[in-house]
Amino acid sequence: MLFFRLLSRLPLWLLYGFSSVARVVLFGAMQYRRKVVLENLRHAFPEKSIPEIQAVRRAFEAAFCDQWVETIKLLSVSRTTLNRRMAGNWELLRQLGEEGRDVYVLLGHQFNWEWAFVATQWNIPQTMAGFYLPVSNPSFDQLMQRIRSRGGGLLISLKNLRAGLMALQGKRFVAGLIADQNPSQPENALWVSFMHREAPFFRGPEALARKAGAAVVFAEVVREKRGRYEVILTLYTRNAAATTPEEITRRYVQHLEECLHRQPHNYLWSHRRWKWKRDE
Repeated sequence: MLFFRLLSRLPLWLLYGFSSVARVVLFGAMQYRRKVVLENLRHAFPEKSIPEIQAVRRAFEAAFCDQWVETIKLLSVSRTTLNRRMAGNWELLRQLGEEGRDVYVLLGHQFNWEWAFVATQWNIPQTMAGFYLPVSNPSFDQLMQRIRSRGGGLLISLKNLRAGLMALQGKRFVAGLIADQNPSQPENALWVSFMHREAPFFRGPEALARKAGAAVVFAEVVREKRGRYEVILTLYTRNAAATTPEEITRRYVQHLEECLHRQPHNYLWSHRRWKWKRDE
């Protein structure tokens, strides 16, 4: 922990130098998940030529490595600095809170989702709750919990969901969920066409929002340039209970597709999002 804390105090320009070196080693020499990335991109963007696909791949690799040094920087970054580098229309969340509504924010693995989560905590009066899957390494899991709770947010493990939801009782909250995780039990998931292939999506985010009659907001993270992002929040419904079953999840997937077409490189293409097949 001390090593990462000291590393986080280095200026971003120096950390980006480490990121550039890491990219050469990880994606150049080791060719980390090169086949997975290219396969995902070819299926997702069949209209793109080979040179265009390769350009997206290279831009993704740079964004991927930047994501990790930026995540480390969260251990010490100031609120002022993060707000300068991660803008957002947070007033939408504040307004919904003033209306007496809890909010579920659905986003995808767009870089930099870690900055977006902490920046949201620092810009709203409600309790910010993040649902997450613990990693197997206890030390790394502890590090990520420390990073993600920098702004005072509440972290809810999907492995202990009941206790986490109990902790939210009596609080006006905004819950952030990365809703394109790969379900461990795809047979219970909702199968939706996503970037030209079927993929399983968790039913949980929609079920929680509908049960609570909460507002649902879709989030898009736009990478403007290195170290500069904008979170675009779009209200889908003020009352999820008034929507039809599966409506929110299907519309979220469409929203995510639209985001990826706008910025193809700004997504975690090394993620084996389509590893499951429905007939399996």
